[in-house]
Amino acid sequence: MKNARQSPPKRIVILGGGFGGVYAALHLERLLARKPEVEICLVSRDNFFLFTPMLHEIAASDLEITNIVNPLRKLLRRVKVLVGEVDRIDLPNKRVVISHGHHKDDNHSHRLKYDHLVLALGSITNFFNLPGFAWRWP
Repeated sequence: MKNARQSPPKRIVILGGGFGGVYAALHLERLLARKPEVEICLVSRDNFFLFTPMLHEIAASDLEITNIVNPLRKLLRRVKVLVGEVDRIDLPNKRVVISHGHHKDDNHSHRLKYDHLVLALGSITNFFNLPGFAWRWP
C-alpha cells in the first residue's frame, strides 16, 4: 500500500451573506457537490439570509417573517458558515481576519486562510436625496 500524503482541501472563502454571497455559495455548492477536495466557507455578519424584496409584505401583514428569513446553515448544507465581521483582508498571504463576539470580554478574531476569495460584502442603498426615505439606526 502506498503512503500517499493527502493535500489539504482547496478553500474558497466567500465574504458576505447577502444575495451575492449566498447565491455564489449555492452555485458553488451545486457545482462542487462531489468534490471533497474543495471546502467552501461563507463569512456573514448574520446567521440568516433575509429576502429583502418581500419586506413590504411583512409590514403589510401579508406574510410572516419566517417566510423571508432562512438560517444560513440550513440553506447551505455543504458550506461552512462563519458568523463574524471581516476586519482585514491580507491579499499577499491569502488570509482573512474575522472577529466575532459583541462584548469587550468576548470579542476575539480568527485568521482564515483561502485559496480563492469571493468578495460579496454588499452595497449601500441610494435614496436619490429624496426627503424622508433614508432611515438610520439609532
